Amino acid sequence: MSLSTPHTDPVQLLYSDAGLAALATEALDLTPVDPGFRAVLASHLAAPHTPATALAAASGVALATVVEVYQHARTSPAVQRLVGSAFYPHRLRYGFATATVAEWQRRPEIPNRILAREPILAETMEIHPTRGTCPYRCKMCLWSDQSELTYATKQLDTDGLMTATDWLRVLGELHDGGVRRLIVSGGGEALTNPDLPAILDRAADLGFEVHVYTTGFSIRPGSALYIALLRCHRLRFSIHSPDPVTYDDVAGTHPRMRALERVSSNIAALLEDRGELPALGIGMVIQPDNYHQVEDMAEFAESVGVDWLDLRKDEVDVTDGLDAPQTSVVRAQLRAVRARTGGKVRIDLGDELVALANGHLPERARTSECMGRWFRPTIGAFGHLTPCDLKAEPRFAATGYDLGKVKGARLLDIVATSSSRRIDDDCAQCMPSSRTGNAIVHKLLADLQAGLRLADQPFG
Repeated sequence: MSLSTPHTDPVQLLYSDAGLAALATEALDLTPVDPGFRAVLASHLAAPHTPATALAAASGVALATVVEVYQHARTSPAVQRLVGSAFYPHRLRYGFATATVAEWQRRPEIPNRILAREPILAETMEIHPTRGTCPYRCKMCLWSDQSELTYATKQLDTDGLMTATDWLRVLGELHDGGVRRLIVSGGGEALTNPDLPAILDRAADLGFEVHVYTTGFSIRPGSALYIALLRCHRLRFSIHSPDPVTYDDVAGTHPRMRALERVSSNIAALLEDRGELPALGIGMVIQPDNYHQVEDMAEFAESVGVDWLDLRKDEVDVTDGLDAPQTSVVRAQLRAVRARTGGKVRIDLGDELVALANGHLPERARTSECMGRWFRPTIGAFGHLTPCDLKAEPRFAATGYDLGKVKGARLLDIVATSSSRRIDDDCAQCMPSSRTGNAIVHKLLADLQAGLRLADQPFG
Protein backbone atom coordinates (compact mmCIF):
# COMPACT_ATOMS: atom_id res chain seq x y z
CA MET A 1 0.00 0.00 0.00
CA SER A 2 1.30 3.43 -0.89
CA LEU A 3 1.29 6.10 1.79
CA SER A 4 1.44 9.82 1.13
CA THR A 5 2.02 11.04 4.68
CA PRO A 6 5.73 10.66 5.54
CA HIS A 7 6.64 9.03 8.83
CA THR A 8 9.69 11.25 9.09
CA ASP A 9 7.72 14.42 9.83
CA PRO A 10 4.34 13.75 11.42
CA VAL A 11 4.74 16.99 13.39
CA GLN A 12 4.15 18.96 10.19
CA LEU A 13 0.59 17.64 10.04
CA LEU A 14 -0.19 17.56 13.75
CA TYR A 15 0.94 21.14 14.30
CA SER A 16 -0.52 22.72 11.15
CA ASP A 17 -3.25 24.54 13.12
CA ALA A 18 -3.18 26.14 16.57
CA GLY A 19 -6.22 24.21 17.81
CA LEU A 20 -4.88 20.94 16.45
CA ALA A 21 -1.43 21.68 17.86
CA ALA A 22 -2.82 22.20 21.35
CA LEU A 23 -4.59 18.84 21.26
CA ALA A 24 -1.59 17.06 19.73
CA THR A 25 0.76 18.55 22.31
CA GLU A 26 -1.45 17.31 25.12
CA ALA A 27 -1.74 13.85 23.58
CA LEU A 28 2.00 13.46 22.98
CA ASP A 29 3.18 15.06 26.23
CA LEU A 30 1.20 12.52 28.25
CA THR A 31 2.99 9.58 26.66
CA PRO A 32 5.95 7.71 28.16
CA VAL A 33 9.24 9.56 27.67
CA ASP A 34 10.69 6.83 25.44
CA PRO A 35 11.39 8.53 22.07
CA GLY A 36 10.51 5.43 20.07
CA PHE A 37 7.11 5.23 21.77
CA ARG A 38 6.41 8.88 21.00
CA ALA A 39 7.60 8.51 17.41
CA VAL A 40 5.19 5.61 16.83
CA LEU A 41 2.28 7.50 18.38
CA ALA A 42 2.98 10.65 16.34
CA SER A 43 3.26 8.65 13.13
CA HIS A 44 0.07 6.76 13.89
CA LEU A 45 -1.87 9.94 14.58
CA ALA A 46 -0.50 11.58 11.43
CA ALA A 47 -1.49 8.57 9.28
CA PRO A 48 -3.80 6.18 11.17
CA HIS A 49 -4.09 3.90 8.13
CA THR A 50 -0.41 2.91 8.41
CA PRO A 51 0.11 -0.84 9.09
CA ALA A 52 1.73 -1.69 12.40
CA THR A 53 4.76 -3.30 10.73
CA ALA A 54 5.44 -0.11 8.76
CA LEU A 55 5.20 1.95 11.95
CA ALA A 56 7.66 -0.36 13.69
CA ALA A 57 10.13 -0.27 10.82
CA ALA A 58 9.97 3.51 10.34
CA SER A 59 10.39 4.19 14.06
CA GLY A 60 13.03 1.54 14.73
CA VAL A 61 11.03 -0.30 17.38
CA ALA A 62 9.71 -3.81 17.87
CA LEU A 63 6.17 -4.67 16.86
CA ALA A 64 5.39 -5.22 20.55
CA THR A 65 6.06 -1.51 21.14
CA VAL A 66 3.53 -0.58 18.49
CA VAL A 67 0.95 -2.74 20.29
CA GLU A 68 1.75 -0.87 23.51
CA VAL A 69 1.29 2.44 21.70
CA TYR A 70 -2.03 1.24 20.34
CA GLN A 71 -3.22 0.32 23.84
CA HIS A 72 -2.19 3.76 25.07
CA ALA A 73 -4.02 5.47 22.17
CA ARG A 74 -7.14 3.44 22.82
CA THR A 75 -7.27 4.31 26.52
CA SER A 76 -5.78 7.82 26.66
CA PRO A 77 -8.43 10.55 27.12
CA ALA A 78 -6.04 13.05 25.55
CA VAL A 79 -5.64 10.96 22.40
CA GLN A 80 -9.37 10.39 22.20
CA ARG A 81 -10.01 14.13 22.50
CA LEU A 82 -7.63 14.71 19.61
CA VAL A 83 -8.97 12.08 17.21
CA GLY A 84 -12.57 13.01 17.96
CA SER A 85 -12.10 16.74 17.49
CA ALA A 86 -13.10 18.99 14.61
CA PHE A 87 -9.41 19.93 14.30
CA TYR A 88 -8.23 16.42 13.46
CA PRO A 89 -8.11 15.81 9.68
CA HIS A 90 -8.53 12.04 10.08
CA ARG A 91 -11.55 12.12 12.39
CA LEU A 92 -13.91 10.40 9.94
CA ARG A 93 -11.18 7.92 9.02
CA TYR A 94 -10.61 7.13 12.70
CA GLY A 95 -14.36 6.74 13.18
CA PHE A 96 -14.62 4.37 10.24
CA ALA A 97 -11.75 2.30 11.65
CA THR A 98 -13.44 2.15 15.04
CA ALA A 99 -16.72 1.01 13.49
CA THR A 100 -14.97 -1.58 11.31
CA VAL A 101 -13.07 -3.08 14.24
CA ALA A 102 -16.34 -3.32 16.20
CA GLU A 103 -18.08 -4.98 13.24
CA TRP A 104 -15.27 -7.49 12.73
CA GLN A 105 -15.25 -8.30 16.43
CA ARG A 106 -18.97 -9.04 16.22
CA ARG A 107 -18.42 -11.07 13.06
CA PRO A 108 -14.83 -12.39 13.01
CA GLU A 109 -15.64 -14.40 9.90
CA ILE A 110 -15.57 -11.19 7.84
CA PRO A 111 -11.80 -10.56 7.78
CA ASN A 112 -11.09 -14.28 7.59
CA ARG A 113 -13.29 -14.62 4.52
CA ILE A 114 -11.84 -11.52 2.89
CA LEU A 115 -8.34 -12.89 3.28
CA ALA A 116 -9.44 -16.29 1.95
CA ARG A 117 -11.37 -14.67 -0.95
CA GLU A 118 -14.55 -16.33 0.23
CA PRO A 119 -18.02 -14.76 -0.16
CA ILE A 120 -19.14 -12.43 2.62
CA LEU A 121 -21.38 -9.38 2.97
CA ALA A 122 -20.50 -6.47 5.23
CA GLU A 123 -23.07 -4.99 7.58
CA THR A 124 -23.66 -1.94 5.35
CA MET A 125 -25.15 -1.96 1.85
CA GLU A 126 -26.16 0.97 -0.34
CA ILE A 127 -29.20 0.55 -2.57
CA HIS A 128 -30.67 2.77 -5.29
CA PRO A 129 -34.40 1.93 -5.41
CA THR A 130 -35.19 4.73 -7.85
CA ARG A 131 -36.91 5.05 -11.19
CA GLY A 132 -33.62 6.11 -12.70
CA THR A 133 -34.56 9.77 -12.73
CA CYS A 134 -34.73 12.92 -10.60
CA PRO A 135 -36.57 16.25 -10.91
CA TYR A 136 -33.40 18.05 -9.84
CA ARG A 137 -30.30 18.73 -11.95
CA CYS A 138 -27.71 19.42 -9.24
CA LYS A 139 -24.47 20.60 -10.83
CA MET A 140 -22.19 18.43 -8.68
CA CYS A 141 -24.40 15.32 -8.66
CA LEU A 142 -22.87 12.11 -9.97
CA TRP A 143 -26.12 11.59 -11.85
CA SER A 144 -26.67 15.12 -13.19
CA ASP A 145 -25.81 14.46 -16.84
CA GLN A 146 -28.96 13.16 -18.53
CA SER A 147 -27.85 13.34 -22.14
CA GLU A 148 -24.44 11.70 -22.58
CA LEU A 149 -23.65 9.78 -19.38
CA THR A 150 -26.94 7.98 -18.73
CA TYR A 151 -28.08 4.46 -17.92
CA ALA A 152 -29.02 4.02 -21.59
CA THR A 153 -25.79 5.37 -23.11
CA LYS A 154 -23.76 3.24 -20.67
CA GLN A 155 -25.95 0.20 -21.54
CA LEU A 156 -26.94 -0.33 -17.92
CA ASP A 157 -30.69 -0.49 -18.59
CA THR A 158 -30.86 -3.65 -20.73
CA ASP A 159 -32.79 -5.74 -18.19
CA GLY A 160 -35.07 -2.95 -16.98
CA LEU A 161 -35.41 -1.28 -13.62
CA MET A 162 -35.56 -3.27 -10.42
CA THR A 163 -39.22 -3.83 -9.53
CA ALA A 164 -40.74 -3.70 -6.08
CA THR A 165 -40.77 -7.51 -6.11
CA ASP A 166 -37.07 -7.53 -6.95
CA TRP A 167 -36.22 -5.14 -4.12
CA LEU A 168 -38.34 -7.00 -1.55
CA ARG A 169 -36.60 -10.26 -2.46
CA VAL A 170 -33.17 -8.64 -2.26
CA LEU A 171 -33.96 -7.18 1.18
CA GLY A 172 -34.65 -10.68 2.45
CA GLU A 173 -31.36 -11.93 1.01
CA LEU A 174 -29.46 -9.01 2.52
CA HIS A 175 -31.00 -9.76 5.91
CA ASP A 176 -30.05 -13.43 5.62
CA GLY A 177 -26.52 -12.40 4.59
CA GLY A 178 -25.89 -10.42 7.76
CA VAL A 179 -26.48 -6.87 6.48
CA ARG A 180 -27.71 -4.55 9.24
CA ARG A 181 -27.63 -1.09 7.67
CA LEU A 182 -29.16 0.16 4.40
CA ILE A 183 -28.15 3.42 2.75
CA VAL A 184 -30.96 4.49 0.37
CA SER A 185 -29.40 6.94 -2.06
CA GLY A 186 -28.16 7.60 -5.58
CA GLY A 187 -29.30 6.65 -9.04
CA GLY A 188 -31.66 9.61 -9.15
CA GLU A 189 -34.19 10.44 -6.43
CA ALA A 190 -35.56 7.42 -4.57
CA LEU A 191 -38.56 9.32 -3.19
CA THR A 192 -40.10 9.61 -6.67
CA ASN A 193 -40.45 5.82 -6.82
CA PRO A 194 -44.08 4.96 -5.92
CA ASP A 195 -42.86 1.58 -4.64
CA LEU A 196 -40.51 3.13 -2.08
CA PRO A 197 -42.98 3.10 0.85
CA ALA A 198 -43.36 -0.68 0.54
CA ILE A 199 -39.58 -1.09 0.26
CA LEU A 200 -38.89 1.07 3.33
CA ASP A 201 -41.63 -0.64 5.33
CA ARG A 202 -40.20 -4.08 4.53
CA ALA A 203 -36.73 -2.88 5.50
CA ALA A 204 -38.09 -1.60 8.81
CA ASP A 205 -39.99 -4.83 9.43
CA LEU A 206 -36.78 -6.82 8.87
CA GLY A 207 -34.98 -4.68 11.46
CA PHE A 208 -32.58 -2.82 9.19
CA GLU A 209 -31.08 0.48 10.26
CA VAL A 210 -32.22 2.64 7.34
CA HIS A 211 -30.54 5.86 6.20
CA VAL A 212 -32.11 7.89 3.39
CA TYR A 213 -30.35 10.61 1.37
CA THR A 214 -32.83 12.80 -0.50
CA THR A 215 -33.64 16.24 -1.86
CA GLY A 216 -36.79 16.08 0.27
CA PHE A 217 -38.88 17.72 -2.44
CA SER A 218 -41.20 14.77 -3.13
CA ILE A 219 -42.42 14.28 0.45
CA ARG A 220 -46.12 14.79 1.16
CA PRO A 221 -46.98 14.94 4.89
CA GLY A 222 -49.47 12.25 5.77
CA SER A 223 -48.76 10.10 2.71
CA ALA A 224 -47.64 6.46 2.79
CA LEU A 225 -44.13 7.62 1.91
CA TYR A 226 -44.14 10.13 4.77
CA ILE A 227 -45.22 7.46 7.26
CA ALA A 228 -42.55 5.08 5.95
CA LEU A 229 -39.86 7.76 6.31
CA LEU A 230 -40.82 8.18 9.95
CA ARG A 231 -39.77 4.53 10.45
CA CYS A 232 -36.24 5.20 9.18
CA HIS A 233 -33.26 5.98 11.39
CA ARG A 234 -31.61 8.89 9.57
CA LEU A 235 -32.80 11.25 6.84
CA ARG A 236 -30.27 13.57 5.22
CA PHE A 237 -31.57 16.36 3.01
CA SER A 238 -29.38 17.73 0.21
CA ILE A 239 -29.63 21.49 0.67
CA HIS A 240 -26.73 23.31 -0.92
CA SER A 241 -27.76 26.88 -0.15
CA PRO A 242 -29.97 28.68 2.37
CA ASP A 243 -30.79 31.24 -0.31
CA PRO A 244 -33.63 30.33 -2.74
CA VAL A 245 -31.89 31.87 -5.76
CA THR A 246 -28.60 30.04 -5.20
CA TYR A 247 -30.50 26.88 -4.26
CA ASP A 248 -32.30 26.92 -7.63
CA ASP A 249 -29.05 27.66 -9.45
CA VAL A 250 -27.25 24.68 -7.89
CA ALA A 251 -30.20 22.27 -8.06
CA GLY A 252 -31.48 23.31 -11.49
CA THR A 253 -34.96 23.90 -10.07
CA HIS A 254 -37.30 26.61 -11.35
CA PRO A 255 -38.24 29.47 -9.01
CA ARG A 256 -41.94 28.69 -9.46
CA MET A 257 -41.32 25.33 -7.76
CA ARG A 258 -40.42 27.17 -4.52
CA ALA A 259 -38.23 24.16 -3.87
CA LEU A 260 -36.28 25.37 -0.84
CA GLU A 261 -39.48 26.54 0.85
CA ARG A 262 -41.15 23.21 0.19
CA VAL A 263 -38.23 21.15 1.44
CA SER A 264 -37.96 23.28 4.58
CA SER A 265 -41.67 22.77 5.20
CA ASN A 266 -41.29 19.00 4.83
CA ILE A 267 -38.44 18.98 7.34
CA ALA A 268 -40.54 20.98 9.79
CA ALA A 269 -43.39 18.47 9.46
CA LEU A 270 -41.10 15.50 10.05
CA LEU A 271 -39.57 17.18 13.09
CA GLU A 272 -43.04 17.76 14.46
CA ASP A 273 -44.29 14.22 13.87
CA ARG A 274 -41.24 12.11 14.67
CA GLY A 275 -40.77 10.20 17.90
CA GLU A 276 -37.33 8.89 18.81
CA LEU A 277 -36.72 8.44 15.08
CA PRO A 278 -35.65 9.56 12.59
CA ALA A 279 -32.65 11.82 13.11
CA LEU A 280 -32.77 14.62 10.52
CA GLY A 281 -29.82 16.39 8.96
CA ILE A 282 -28.71 18.54 6.06
CA GLY A 283 -25.88 17.86 3.63
CA MET A 284 -24.19 20.80 1.87
CA VAL A 285 -21.60 20.35 -0.86
CA ILE A 286 -19.34 23.42 -1.09
CA GLN A 287 -18.75 24.55 -4.68
CA PRO A 288 -18.22 27.75 -6.70
CA ASP A 289 -21.90 28.76 -6.55
CA ASN A 290 -22.21 28.64 -2.75
CA TYR A 291 -18.65 28.92 -1.42
CA HIS A 292 -19.50 32.13 0.45
CA GLN A 293 -22.56 30.68 2.24
CA VAL A 294 -21.04 28.24 4.72
CA GLU A 295 -21.77 30.34 7.81
CA ASP A 296 -25.21 31.21 6.43
CA MET A 297 -25.93 27.50 6.06
CA ALA A 298 -24.99 26.92 9.69
CA GLU A 299 -27.49 29.61 10.68
CA PHE A 300 -30.10 28.09 8.37
CA ALA A 301 -29.65 24.63 9.92
CA GLU A 302 -30.17 26.14 13.38
CA SER A 303 -33.31 27.96 12.26
CA VAL A 304 -34.79 24.84 10.64
CA GLY A 305 -34.01 22.80 13.75
CA VAL A 306 -32.28 19.76 12.25
CA ASP A 307 -29.99 17.56 14.30
CA TRP A 308 -26.83 17.93 12.23
CA LEU A 309 -25.24 19.63 9.24
CA ASP A 310 -22.75 17.76 7.04
CA LEU A 311 -20.33 20.07 5.24
CA ARG A 312 -18.51 18.42 2.36
CA LYS A 313 -16.56 19.46 -0.71
CA ASP A 314 -17.34 18.51 -4.29
CA GLU A 315 -15.77 15.16 -3.61
CA VAL A 316 -15.17 13.91 -7.13
CA ASP A 317 -14.55 17.28 -8.79
CA VAL A 318 -17.68 17.25 -10.94
CA THR A 319 -17.90 21.04 -10.75
CA ASP A 320 -15.00 23.35 -11.42
CA GLY A 321 -12.63 23.76 -8.52
CA LEU A 322 -12.57 26.81 -6.31
CA ASP A 323 -9.95 29.42 -7.20
CA ALA A 324 -7.45 30.70 -4.63
CA PRO A 325 -9.54 33.67 -3.37
CA GLN A 326 -12.64 31.48 -3.06
CA THR A 327 -10.65 28.84 -1.20
CA SER A 328 -9.47 31.50 1.26
CA VAL A 329 -13.08 32.53 1.86
CA VAL A 330 -14.11 28.93 2.44
CA ARG A 331 -11.21 28.35 4.83
CA ALA A 332 -12.11 31.42 6.89
CA GLN A 333 -15.75 30.34 7.08
CA LEU A 334 -14.87 26.78 8.05
CA ARG A 335 -12.71 28.06 10.86
CA ALA A 336 -15.50 30.37 12.02
CA VAL A 337 -18.08 27.57 11.91
CA ARG A 338 -15.72 25.24 13.76
CA ALA A 339 -15.34 27.83 16.51
CA ARG A 340 -19.09 28.21 17.04
CA THR A 341 -20.38 27.31 20.50
CA GLY A 342 -23.80 27.02 22.02
CA GLY A 343 -25.71 25.86 18.95
CA LYS A 344 -28.02 22.86 18.99
CA VAL A 345 -26.99 21.62 15.54
CA ARG A 346 -23.95 19.35 15.33
CA ILE A 347 -21.77 20.58 12.48
CA ASP A 348 -19.75 17.84 10.85
CA LEU A 349 -16.83 18.75 8.58
CA GLY A 350 -15.50 16.18 6.14
CA ASP A 351 -11.83 15.28 6.61
CA GLU A 352 -10.82 17.11 3.43
CA LEU A 353 -12.49 20.28 4.70
CA VAL A 354 -10.74 19.93 8.07
CA ALA A 355 -7.45 19.72 6.18
CA LEU A 356 -8.41 22.86 4.24
CA ALA A 357 -9.31 24.67 7.45
CA ASN A 358 -5.95 23.65 8.92
CA GLY A 359 -4.08 24.89 5.86
CA HIS A 360 -2.69 21.68 4.40
CA LEU A 361 -3.47 19.27 1.58
CA PRO A 362 -5.90 16.41 2.25
CA GLU A 363 -4.88 12.76 2.46
CA ARG A 364 -5.51 11.24 -0.98
CA ALA A 365 -3.38 8.11 -0.93
CA ARG A 366 -4.66 5.16 -2.94
CA THR A 367 -4.15 1.48 -2.28
CA SER A 368 -3.23 -1.50 -4.43
CA GLU A 369 -6.72 -3.04 -4.45
CA CYS A 370 -10.26 -1.71 -4.05
CA MET A 371 -11.93 -3.25 -1.00
CA GLY A 372 -15.22 -1.35 -1.32
CA ARG A 373 -17.37 -4.45 -1.82
CA TRP A 374 -16.39 -5.53 1.69
CA PHE A 375 -17.52 -2.37 3.47
CA ARG A 376 -20.16 -0.57 1.33
CA PRO A 377 -21.14 -2.33 -1.88
CA THR A 378 -24.01 -0.89 -3.89
CA ILE A 379 -26.98 -2.19 -5.85
CA GLY A 380 -27.96 0.19 -8.62
CA ALA A 381 -31.39 1.06 -9.97
CA PHE A 382 -31.12 -1.57 -12.72
CA GLY A 383 -29.81 -4.28 -10.39
CA HIS A 384 -26.07 -4.04 -10.94
CA LEU A 385 -23.98 -4.99 -7.91
CA THR A 386 -20.89 -2.76 -7.77
CA PRO A 387 -18.05 -2.26 -5.27
CA CYS A 388 -19.19 1.29 -4.41
CA ASP A 389 -21.83 3.93 -5.09
CA LEU A 390 -19.62 5.71 -7.64
CA LYS A 391 -19.57 2.69 -9.95
CA ALA A 392 -23.35 2.28 -9.71
CA GLU A 393 -23.86 5.76 -11.22
CA PRO A 394 -23.90 6.21 -15.02
CA ARG A 395 -21.26 8.95 -14.89
CA PHE A 396 -18.58 6.58 -13.54
CA ALA A 397 -19.93 3.12 -14.36
CA ALA A 398 -17.55 0.71 -16.10
CA THR A 399 -18.07 -2.93 -16.98
CA GLY A 400 -14.81 -4.06 -15.39
CA TYR A 401 -16.15 -3.08 -11.97
CA ASP A 402 -19.59 -4.68 -12.32
CA LEU A 403 -19.83 -7.71 -10.02
CA GLY A 404 -23.11 -9.02 -11.47
CA LYS A 405 -26.84 -8.38 -11.76
CA VAL A 406 -29.17 -9.17 -8.89
CA LYS A 407 -32.26 -8.69 -11.05
CA GLY A 408 -33.44 -12.23 -11.67
CA ALA A 409 -30.56 -13.79 -9.73
CA ARG A 410 -29.77 -14.51 -6.10
CA LEU A 411 -27.60 -11.83 -4.55
CA LEU A 412 -25.63 -14.33 -2.48
CA ASP A 413 -24.87 -16.38 -5.60
CA ILE A 414 -23.42 -13.28 -7.27
CA VAL A 415 -21.36 -12.52 -4.19
CA ALA A 416 -20.06 -16.09 -4.23
CA THR A 417 -19.07 -16.07 -7.89
CA SER A 418 -17.40 -12.64 -7.72
CA SER A 419 -15.59 -12.99 -4.40
CA SER A 420 -12.34 -14.19 -5.94
CA ARG A 421 -12.17 -11.35 -8.47
CA ARG A 422 -9.52 -8.75 -7.81
CA ILE A 423 -10.50 -5.12 -8.42
CA ASP A 424 -7.63 -2.68 -8.72
CA ASP A 425 -7.85 0.65 -6.93
CA ASP A 426 -7.27 2.49 -10.18
CA CYS A 427 -10.48 4.41 -10.83
CA ALA A 428 -9.96 7.87 -12.27
CA GLN A 429 -12.15 9.20 -9.44
CA CYS A 430 -12.69 7.85 -5.93
CA MET A 431 -14.89 9.17 -3.15
CA PRO A 432 -13.10 10.20 0.07
CA SER A 433 -15.19 7.66 1.97
CA SER A 434 -13.97 4.91 -0.36
CA ARG A 435 -10.34 6.02 -0.08
CA THR A 436 -10.77 5.99 3.70
CA GLY A 437 -12.36 2.55 3.69
CA ASN A 438 -9.76 1.07 1.36
CA ALA A 439 -6.86 2.39 3.44
CA ILE A 440 -8.30 1.20 6.75
CA VAL A 441 -9.33 -2.26 5.52
CA HIS A 442 -5.85 -2.79 4.06
CA LYS A 443 -4.27 -1.70 7.36
CA LEU A 444 -6.46 -3.95 9.52
CA LEU A 445 -5.92 -6.98 7.29
CA ALA A 446 -2.16 -6.39 7.22
CA ASP A 447 -2.11 -6.15 11.01
CA LEU A 448 -4.08 -9.39 11.39
CA GLN A 449 -1.60 -11.14 9.11
CA ALA A 450 1.25 -9.71 11.21
CA GLY A 451 -0.21 -11.32 14.34
CA LEU A 452 -2.11 -8.39 15.89
CA ARG A 453 -5.57 -9.09 17.24
CA LEU A 454 -8.49 -6.78 16.60
CA ALA A 455 -8.44 -6.08 20.34
CA ASP A 456 -4.90 -4.72 19.90
CA GLN A 457 -6.02 -1.96 17.54
CA PRO A 458 -6.03 1.67 18.77
CA PHE A 459 -9.55 2.26 17.44
CA GLY A 460 -12.25 1.80 20.02
